[in-house]
Amino acid sequence: MANPSRLIQVYLLAYNVVSATSWAWLLWVTLFTLATSGGSHQAVYDAVVGPLTVIQFAMLLDVVHAVLGFVRTPIVTSAIQVASRVLIVILTLQWFNVPAVTQSTAVSTMLVAWSVTEVIRYGYYACSLLGMQSYLLTWARYTFFFILYPLGAGSEATLLYKTLPTVKLYSSPLYLTFWFLLMLYLPLFPQMYLHMVGQRKKVLQRSKVTSASTPTSRRPRAASSTPIKKKI
Repeated sequence: MANPSRLIQVYLLAYNVVSATSWAWLLWVTLFTLATSGGSHQAVYDAVVGPLTVIQFAMLLDVVHAVLGFVRTPIVTSAIQVASRVLIVILTLQWFNVPAVTQSTAVSTMLVAWSVTEVIRYGYYACSLLGMQSYLLTWARYTFFFILYPLGAGSEATLLYKTLPTVKLYSSPLYLTFWFLLMLYLPLFPQMYLHMVGQRKKVLQRSKVTSASTPTSRRPRAASSTPIKKKI
């Protein structure tokens, strides 16, 4: 009988490769559509809203993996990050997809920020599962957020803000809920951003030392993406 931990590794590797490929494809469609439509953000929305919804909902598996103990990732942090993305897709791109939203530059900037982030993240996890440690990939993961995180969060907040006039006509309680969600960005964004800045120095310093002193075939896997081995 196959080792359960080995099966989990194979599954996670396939999941991360498929996820990275999906986000890379979404990034390509976004950039290609912008280039061929004269920079039309409405055209970008029309081209990606369906696939984006599927790909984003698939990210709920990240939370499932954490709950099941497949990966060493904080469950609450993972759940908040994925849930916020799902809410943005449902509330702004599906339910209240008014022209002010679908024609906004924020649609394209959000897609670029999300896509680049996830291509790097899932690629990093896939390499870790293969026992490969790339300092360049690690550097990208813990450096690109300086631009991508504010770009993504700012785009999300912009889209939420642009839905407010329509939501107000629809329901007062829902309107207040949207404002509440929008205000959450004020305390949460700097908290997460500063946490990532702190993590960057620690992770890059450790990764640089490991890359310089450890043969590729014996480098340790990243804790956040390696399944927890269980003794049977």
